[in-house]
Amino acid sequence: MFMSVVRASILMISLLATLTPAIAQPVEPAEPPPTIAPPATGAPPDKVDDAKDVAKKASLTPIVPSPGDVSRPAFQLYAEIDIPVVAVGVVFSFARLVKNQPAYCAPTCDQAELSRIDRLTAGNWSPGWSSASDYALYGLAGLGVGLLLVDEGVLPALNDGVVLFESVMSATAVASIMTIAAGRPRPFLYGDPNDPSSYKAPLSDRNSGNAGLSFLSSHTAMAFALATSLYVTQRRLHPSGNRSKLVLGIGLGVASFVGMARVMSGFHFITDVAGGAVVGSSVGVLISSIHKSPVTVVPIVTDTTRGAAVQATF
Repeated sequence: MFMSVVRASILMISLLATLTPAIAQPVEPAEPPPTIAPPATGAPPDKVDDAKDVAKKASLTPIVPSPGDVSRPAFQLYAEIDIPVVAVGVVFSFARLVKNQPAYCAPTCDQAELSRIDRLTAGNWSPGWSSASDYALYGLAGLGVGLLLVDEGVLPALNDGVVLFESVMSATAVASIMTIAAGRPRPFLYGDPNDPSSYKAPLSDRNSGNAGLSFLSSHTAMAFALATSLYVTQRRLHPSGNRSKLVLGIGLGVASFVGMARVMSGFHFITDVAGGAVVGSSVGVLISSIHKSPVTVVPIVTDTTRGAAVQATF
């Protein structure tokens, strides 16, 4: 599962790097002309021109996949912001790969040190449920990609897919940092010290570095980040109607299944999943919401006119 995410990350960065110059450069002006503070009375014209040049050089480079349609895509990407965000998220997600120390209590941990709620699922072990969580996460990602392709076409869908991917990678990065810092043993390490048969997981798994990566659940964080960022996307693409709410309901349902499956598999406690849900939902909403739309509505007020106009930032 994790290597699939890594491969997808590398592919996304490659696509962004390839498309950025091809898409952004031909569009002029890509942003409203840069503005400077009103020049002082008597300011030398050459100094004013220099200030305008500086403002122009400091402006960001927008990635515009569909300049002919101001209603698509949902998000405005910038080469100087979004490529680094994706890259940093991918690198932080690699943190799990360098964790090779076994859990502090491996290969057997005592349930007595757990809270009552976590003791309910201590000792769980089911590779089948682990695979089910993977497939559900893949399915949710496929749903998001399919919706964007149907709504927008290939290039705008790729544009908005970058924001969804940033949400997922950012949630994974936060989860990875928290997981390594906490170093909590997974549920399958816990059993009854007086009953060796209560430890169902193979000894090799209980002695692995992966066994100490329980809190919090990155699968759950990724699923909830994807569900909430997809909701924000659909709400922008379809501001009227209940489509975005339906997408949110389905997304949260699948994400909840992912969390349940992680508990049943023995890879996470209930509290791990709860933490992942909060972090994933928060990051998903945050990342997608801070991306502005390519379209803005501006008021028009004149002596004879009152109203509003749609202004594209292409």
